[in-house]
Amino acid sequence: MRSTEGGVPKRQQEYPFEKLEIWRLAQGIILSTYGVARRLPRDELFGLVGQLRRAAVSVALNIAEGRAADSDAEFRRFLGISERSLVEVIACLRVCVTLGYVTSAKADALSADCDVLQAKIRSFRRRLGEGKRSREEA
Repeated sequence: MRSTEGGVPKRQQEYPFEKLEIWRLAQGIILSTYGVARRLPRDELFGLVGQLRRAAVSVALNIAEGRAADSDAEFRRFLGISERSLVEVIACLRVCVTLGYVTSAKADALSADCDVLQAKIRSFRRRLGEGKRSREEA
């Protein structure tokens, strides 16, 4: 029987994607992005708010799905989608600045975090393609 904590079953294992540094960094992007999204006007709920949140979550979900892929080539494809979702986050932030919803300083800080994660994803993709890195090490 699984142990429980407050009536909720406690997880016994860590999923392989949770061991990846890029997954953990993506979680930080999600938290920061949701913080920005909470400050946007209510009339943007189904526009920029939703788009910004979906793009940020997509980064992490594609890392997780890619880690479960059957091959390194397929994992690399999912990491490419993750990278493009990061660019979408940055583009949404620029629109928020243009519309006066977010300061340039706030957008630049989150964009810098996206740039760090993007560089790490690119490096990992390249190494996967060269067969020089384990799927566990990103």
